[in-house]
Amino acid sequence: MTASNDNLREANVAQARSIFENFKPHDPAWQNNLADDAVMAFPYAASIGLPPRVEGKEAAIGLFKGVADALGLSFHDVTVQPLADPEWVVVEQRGQGSFKGNPYNQQYVIFLQFRDGKLRHYREYFDCKVVTDCFGSVENLMAG
Repeated sequence: MTASNDNLREANVAQARSIFENFKPHDPAWQNNLADDAVMAFPYAASIGLPPRVEGKEAAIGLFKGVADALGLSFHDVTVQPLADPEWVVVEQRGQGSFKGNPYNQQYVIFLQFRDGKLRHYREYFDCKVVTDCFGSVENLMAG
């Protein structure tokens, strides 16, 4: 392991923690964390009618804003672990919010890849039942 890899790994862990502990997707400074070619993947999303993939910075920002606005979402118990590849980290956290009085209490596992100080790849695993219990239908989620 080299010192430069250690420094990169530490910087990416700190950036990942900041992205979720200071979740403000309407803030241009927060948005600046995302790469122009960011890709978001949701391996289980298709099972409840949500898109399994979102591509591009603007689309990612739109998704983060929509979820934040619909739920008043905040993250808690954020833990970030580095992986062998210094560009990658894994995040475990709880997300809390509500939609029209329905509670949203989600547990996430998210793999993040950073390149040149920007979030390039985001792969999120979540409990689909929590989403459907909160929103009722995907149409409600998409309508905000």
